[in-house]
This record gives sequence, structure tokens and C-alpha cells, in this order.
Amino acid sequence: MNEMTPRTIMRRSLNLFFVIFLLIGAIISGLIAIFYRSEVKTHLSGLKTQERYSVSFQGRVVVDVFGSIAGDLFFLSQQNELKNYLDTSSPASRMRMAKEYLNMATQKRIYDQIRFLDSSGMEQVRVNFNGGRPFIVPSADLQLKKKRYYFNDCFSLHENDVFVSPFDLNIEKGKVERPLKPVIRIGTPVFDAQKKKQGILLLNFLGQHLLDKVLETEHWSEGDTMLINANGYWLLNPKPELEWGFMFPDGKEKTFARHHPHMWQQILKEKEGQHLNKKGLFTYTTIYPLKAGFKSSSGSARVHGNSKTAMEHDEYYWILLSFIPAQKITEYTENILVKFFSFGAGLFVVVASGSWVLAFAITKKRIYQAHLKSMALFDSLTELPNRTLFFDRLTMILEESRRYDNIFSLLYIDLDGFKNVNDSLGHEAGDELLVVVAEQLRTLCRKSDTAARLGGDEFAVILPQLRSSEGAKKVARKIISSLSEPVQLAAGTVVVGASIGIAIFPGDGNEAEELLRQADTAMYKAKNSGKNTFRFVSDHVSEHGA
Repeated sequence: MNEMTPRTIMRRSLNLFFVIFLLIGAIISGLIAIFYRSEVKTHLSGLKTQERYSVSFQGRVVVDVFGSIAGDLFFLSQQNELKNYLDTSSPASRMRMAKEYLNMATQKRIYDQIRFLDSSGMEQVRVNFNGGRPFIVPSADLQLKKKRYYFNDCFSLHENDVFVSPFDLNIEKGKVERPLKPVIRIGTPVFDAQKKKQGILLLNFLGQHLLDKVLETEHWSEGDTMLINANGYWLLNPKPELEWGFMFPDGKEKTFARHHPHMWQQILKEKEGQHLNKKGLFTYTTIYPLKAGFKSSSGSARVHGNSKTAMEHDEYYWILLSFIPAQKITEYTENILVKFFSFGAGLFVVVASGSWVLAFAITKKRIYQAHLKSMALFDSLTELPNRTLFFDRLTMILEESRRYDNIFSLLYIDLDGFKNVNDSLGHEAGDELLVVVAEQLRTLCRKSDTAARLGGDEFAVILPQLRSSEGAKKVARKIISSLSEPVQLAAGTVVVGASIGIAIFPGDGNEAEELLRQADTAMYKAKNSGKNTFRFVSDHVSEHGA
């Protein structure tokens, strides 16, 4: 038998090495490619969700700001000083009214001017913010504004109607004021005790406050925040030189519509959505500020050349948009690719440990994502929905019930005797008891119901699609009966009970916070009447006992 030469051994060893190397390399390369695609897909999906949430949240910020302005406007329109002045026209009443305006300008710091103009268009009271040093304008400096569009548009409205001007830049002496001062004029007609129209109340809102509020929430987003008016002009853009193009002779081409014509047509068609194209990821929503607490937009004006015409509330809108350039998305995916190539090189050196690291990385990522979701939406002790998820479901059921004219009930539950358990047996026993209570609530509730822990020993149950209050009574009795039974804990046997407050939609409130507050108040009625019972918000449907 011939002996193998060293050369033959080397050749066969190399052949086997290449076979094993290629086989393992193919497996590792396939795993890396799968994980890379999954990571890119997960990142893009998370990015889309994050941007939708961010844009939605910023939209609510804008609506809240307008709601606050509406509150200030109607507060001033109903103030006693104004009513006294309309009745008496006395200088003393006018001065008291001016002082009220001065106080509001000083405290709020968001109004460039607060004015009352009489039916002739003459300013009777005006307070100027004056760059942070508000003052009452002397009578000699008050002006006649009967020819200004905002006076005529606002004065033509009915009681409790609201006029809103376009969102533009302040003009002084025929020129755009420098530095730029974004403003929105918001007004309402004023009536005397005999319901005769006597003038208008007008607020010059400093629009930069609104823009700053939007930018304060930009950290939630990976994209650049933009605010665009109905004509496609930028009111807010990361590049200030592109803003307010309609206010300048050389700015007519500085529009989102011209930079992204196809995307603009899509936005006008859908009003809300998200699109990924070769330019990047666009996430947008349409904001109708006149719908936020305003009864009418009949006096709102839009610019057509040099003329202004009345605008309906559906026509007065802004587009809030987040834009992530394609380059930024590509850079992230390229970084992921580089990371996995480096990771793969390590796997080729240490195959066994590398395979384990890859599996561990996938598992860790999924566990981390599930943990984040659980932390965000569920109580860590009882695994019931937490306050955040509870309000989300309550709002959804409320909107559905309002739309389909359904009845639902909200039960606010507070344990009786829980403090004694904590004090006598310790917090570990208290936590064990809360877990038992949560399990009992799950058992007693239907699949369509929502049981949640709001904090401490306070729980809540939403009972949708009820035929009457009898269904809520039945569930309340079951809960009280179940929670009144002795509970065997590791530290000993305890007996507690429950006081329950019951609110019924729509009779006890039309908003989530209001319903919860009413149910909480009813719960305290139950507690004050002897505990371990339930009470309705409305006395005529109350019933004692479990």
C-alpha cells in the first residue's frame, strides 16, 4: 500500500476545508441576509409608526392651542367690564376693561394686540404686547378700522361665531415687519343686553407661539417637521428661507406643491396618510383648526390676489407633515449592512459561538420589543391594561357608542380594607392581593369588556353595548360578591371588599375624562354610604347593596 505524500494530504485537506467552509459560509450568509432584511423591515415599520404618532400628536398640539385661544376670546367677550361699558359707555368701565386686557396680555404673552372695536370700526380699547412690555394704547392713538377686512368679516357674523384670518406675517406701513412676526387674527362680534351688535373683540395671536409648540414635540420624530397652508406654501420649514413665500414678491415659487407636485396631489386627495417614495418618507395629516371649538368660520378669509373672500371651515386647513429624506433612510440601512458584514466575519472565525450570538441577538430583540410594549400598555404587577391603554380603549368605545347611539358603562372600583392588608401583612401581601383581584376581574368580565388597573388599589371596568343600567348593576354585584370572599395569601387569610362608582354613557358625560371623574365621584358616594356597595352617578338609577 502506497503512503500518502504530504502533498496529497494537503490537497485533500484543502478540498475538505473548502467544502466545509462553503457550506457553513452559505448557512451563515443566509442567516445574515434574513436577519438583515428583518432588521431593515422592522426599523422601517417602527419608523413609520413613530412618524404617524408624532404627526398625530403635533396635530393635537395645534388643536389644543386653538382651543385655548377660543377660550380666551369667549372669556373676554363675556366679561362684566365689557358688558358694563356697552350699557354705560363710561370712561371708568372702558379703563377697567383695558386693565383686564392688559392683565391677559401680560400673563398669556401670546397676543400681540387685544382690541375692542365699536360698530363703526373705531378702536375703543387696545393693548399692545410691545415685545414683552404690554401697555394700554392712549385714546388719542386709537384708530378707525372700518375699512379693514378683518373688521367687516368679523362684524358680519352672528353671536358666538368666530372669525379667523389667514396665518400670515404682520404688515407695518405696507411692508412685512422685521423681524418676521407670524400672526393670526381671531375675533367674535359683541352684543349688548338687548342682543344688539355693538362691535367686535379681536385678538392678534402671535403665531410663532404655535410654531414653537409644534417644534417642541419634534424630538419624537426622526423627520423634519413642516407646516403648509392650503395653497401649498410653507409656514414652517427646516429651511427658513422657504417659509412665507406668499408674503414676498420673489417667493411665489417657494411652495411644497412645486417642490413635490405628485406628493401634493396625493395629500390633497387623502388629507391624511404616509408614503415612501424615492425622495423619502412623507407622513402627513390635515388640521382643520376652525373645527376645534369654533361654531362658525363664516367670517374667515382667504387671499385671492389682493382680494379676500369668505372661506368655509373645510377650506381653512393646514398640512402638518414630517419628511425623512431617502438619504437618511439609506444611511441607516447601509450602517446595518456594515454591521452585519463585520458580524459575519466574526462568525466565520468562531462558527459555534457566532451561531449562538446570532440567535441570541434575534431573541433579545423580540423580547425587548415585547417588553417595551408591555411596559407601555400593561400594568407590570397585575398584567391588566394600564391607564394609557385604558383611556385609549375608553376613547375608542366612546366614539363608537356616540356614532351608533349605544350605551356603555364605566365602573370605578376601589378596594375596601386594602390599606389594612398592607399595614398588617406587608406590601408583598398587598401586591399578592392585587394580583388575585385582577384575576377575579378577568374572570367576571366578558371578552368585549376592559378591566384595567388605574393605580394603587383602584381598578376600572368598561362594559360596552349595554341595553340598560341593569347590566352594570349585575356586573357590579358580581364584582362585590367575588371580592368580598376570603382570600388566602402566603401571609394569611384576608377579607376585603369593593366600593364601586358607575357612570353611564351618554347620560353621565360625553368625554372620557368626564366619565371617569363622574364614576370616581360615585365611588366615593358608595364608600361614604358604608363601603362594599355601588352607586350610580345619577341618583334616580342608584341601588344599594351588592
